Amino acid sequence: MYSILFFSRVSSCSAEFKRTWLYSRLLAAISVVVFCCAASAQEATGRVHAVIINGGMNKLMNHERYWNDCAFLYRTLREDLHFPKQDITLLMSDGGNPGRDMLLADGSGFASSSADLDNDGERDVWMPATLAQVEASLTELAARLTSKDRLFLFMIDHGDFDNSMQQSYAWMWGGGRLYATHLAQLLEAFHVESMCLCLGLCHSGGFIDELRRENRVIATSCAESEESWACTDRPYDEFVYHWTCAVAGHDPEDNAVCADTDGDGYVSMAEAFDYASQHDRRQETPQYCSTPLTLGGQWFLSSKQGSGIKERQMANGISSSLKCYDLQGRVVPVQKERGRKYLKKINAKQSSPLSPIIIIKP
Repeated sequence: MYSILFFSRVSSCSAEFKRTWLYSRLLAAISVVVFCCAASAQEATGRVHAVIINGGMNKLMNHERYWNDCAFLYRTLREDLHFPKQDITLLMSDGGNPGRDMLLADGSGFASSSADLDNDGERDVWMPATLAQVEASLTELAARLTSKDRLFLFMIDHGDFDNSMQQSYAWMWGGGRLYATHLAQLLEAFHVESMCLCLGLCHSGGFIDELRRENRVIATSCAESEESWACTDRPYDEFVYHWTCAVAGHDPEDNAVCADTDGDGYVSMAEAFDYASQHDRRQETPQYCSTPLTLGGQWFLSSKQGSGIKERQMANGISSSLKCYDLQGRVVPVQKERGRKYLKKINAKQSSPLSPIIIIKP
């Protein structure tokens, strides 16, 4: 009624006024459409939910470096990639119990692992990494995530190989064993768009055959028959240390790291594995599986709409043409073909869509 009356008044005004009024209404309508489309696109993209597991087994075996590995990754997710706290599930040793649960890196004794991973004064760890709690947390999370979401699972732990069952397993807090087949069953309950797993434990390569599925990326610190090793010069585990540095774009001391080999400002899971594998100095053979083959080059922990490595470099005054260095400090040219273009190139040579890419370190 009011719109009709108003328009009748406008019709008696000048033609110029009518054109201005109609133009403003048209712009308003276009703005509504654009806003709705943007909101719909953001909703369709979903989110990435991260799960960080440190089983630890017991205080004699729960090394301080495990806590360091998890804390470095947690800070990367929160501070560099802007993950909301509710999108990170932490399952660590005794769950933040005040008792002493961690063997200090210098071997001097035991301490209680801090439940505050990012030193902001707030408790982050609430749940232990017992087998029962890992089962319950993954089951609950599988019921919450949708087909629009993505899952990232990171596990640092002691691993072993069961000769009688012919499969790898991870030690959970309290002595429980998380076998590869059991983890595969827990992950089957997830109906997400895709998932990425990074496993840093002995015999972790033995998880690949059980876990590989369509729309999954898997990176492990070593082959099925191998042990996984700690860094010799810092209290971290070798492979996952370099992997997290690649994703973060810096090391724990905030020194810049260059893993964005295709120069798009973001580090894919393929680029993170490539960097970690090339910089791994221990006697272990990192393994990688992407199904389909190109997925790892298209899977990012950071959203393409923000929090890229290039943004962080620019914010810190670092040139976007940052040089890469090898372990001897020599400048290494950026190898753009090692990114998504490289994966597409070798994809034509891949016979089976479910065959894993196993990249052997030179």
